[in-house]
Amino acid sequence: MAIVSVILPNHNYSDFIADAIRSVKEQTLKDFECIIVDDASTDNSVPVIRDLIKGDDRFKLITLDEPVGVSAARNIALDIATGEYVSFLDSDDCYAEFALEMLVELARTANAEVAGGTAEFVNGHFQWAKTDGRWNINNWRMENDFTKMLLNPSEQKWVWIWRRIYKRELLNDVRFPPEMKINGDDIAFMLDIVWRIKGIAETKNAVVYHRIHPLSITSNHTDINPERIGIFPKIFARIRETLIDKYDDDFLRALYKDLFSYMVKECLFKNKNLSKDESDCAHDVLKQSCRLIPLKYLPFKFRLLCRYLRWK
Repeated sequence: MAIVSVILPNHNYSDFIADAIRSVKEQTLKDFECIIVDDASTDNSVPVIRDLIKGDDRFKLITLDEPVGVSAARNIALDIATGEYVSFLDSDDCYAEFALEMLVELARTANAEVAGGTAEFVNGHFQWAKTDGRWNINNWRMENDFTKMLLNPSEQKWVWIWRRIYKRELLNDVRFPPEMKINGDDIAFMLDIVWRIKGIAETKNAVVYHRIHPLSITSNHTDINPERIGIFPKIFARIRETLIDKYDDDFLRALYKDLFSYMVKECLFKNKNLSKDESDCAHDVLKQSCRLIPLKYLPFKFRLLCRYLRWK
């Protein structure tokens, strides 16, 4: 059994996947397995991957004939992961070479089921290279006020799953919603994690290079994307059906306010020059979502807007 199982989904990121794989191969922690799930890429991702992992039995490549989306791809890897811990790396991102060693040390020192660091943002032209490899965990803290974590995301977003490691046993009953194919999966995943744990051990050391580039799902969404905004009713339905009884009222008020604001910004304010189809799609998403939100968890002004959008 490896210490860490790195789960690396990929779809048509042949320009970046080599950096991701190199950053895993060069980890100072050598006892890992890396499960790469190629989600039916149509570029030359698979030949690039095969060439880079050839002869290294710590890497396992699974190739899919039909695309299933990032959530289902991660679930495929989760089902076969054997590590003591699990980490998730996007194929356009990279680890610092000491990331896994440091996070394992942090998790064990803090006796934490989840341990995380910070992210350093880089552009599309970034090329991974080893640093001097120096690190310590002297500045770690245990984050156990999850309501505060929602209200004060100034340092690092709480839903960034790729900056953490997770005890594998914690994930026995946790999977990514397969219907969330391009986004929203991180929100659902973390909501299914937070209620199960006492806290998250966090350090301010950067453990991952997060690439910002035009092809990124998370950075390239200035226009209305029906699939992207379509996750909101799915998230609100999931919270209402399976998670709402797991959290206290303070957490739920912070969560619903945050998600409602995020949804309104994405659906109404991202682009004011929408076509009729785009406008209809956005309003349909708002209507469906608002009918799933318990009004008691929204601030008064948000509550009024939510009532209006339910019937608009």
